[in-house]
Amino acid sequence: MSSLISFRPAGLAAAIALLPFAVASAGAASPAASACPDSFFLSGELEPNPEMEIPQAGVPLGQQACWQSGGLPMPPSAASGWFMHSNNAGAKICSKLVNGGAPGSNGGKRLLVNARGNEGGVYRNVPFVAGKGYMFSVWVLAKSGQVAIQSSGTTGGPVAWTSKTGQWEQLRVCNNSQFGVDQLVIYNQAAAGGKFYVDRVELREIPVRE
Repeated sequence: MSSLISFRPAGLAAAIALLPFAVASAGAASPAASACPDSFFLSGELEPNPEMEIPQAGVPLGQQACWQSGGLPMPPSAASGWFMHSNNAGAKICSKLVNGGAPGSNGGKRLLVNARGNEGGVYRNVPFVAGKGYMFSVWVLAKSGQVAIQSSGTTGGPVAWTSKTGQWEQLRVCNNSQFGVDQLVIYNQAAAGGKFYVDRVELREIPVRE
């Protein structure tokens, strides 16, 4: 568990259970995209910075925002509203907005994350609403390592994994009443670290499916 925030990534058992499915589904749009949502949306876009077009104050396009052991807690990323997290070892984590975008993007920027260890990535806190279902979707291009996403800061909720490197993938997770949405988390789970791009973030309310 990272000492910076309350984020707790899925445990090793969950990783082992999910990874073979991700690899087996490499031919699909993504392992999670075919699993959710299974119905219509109940809201419009709830993510304030979906195309990563809004920079963090004081961090212009192309400038890195970094954190390493000894730095302030909850360091902001280069994208407005998003923060960086590391692991218990305090591995360095950097992010910057760069030109470019995922397929279908309406903007011209994407967020580059450089995690020097596992669990390094970015997250956003969202207001917790009990009993509601949400779809969290994001386009990710893993340059190295493996990227996972989840919509809860606790262990045990739904997780989606990248299955490729060098290609954009759309990852999605949908929750039910057992796992509420309180954080949108995008993180590297390779021990040696990883680099990845993030774009086209979506958070939308959906009907609850138990």
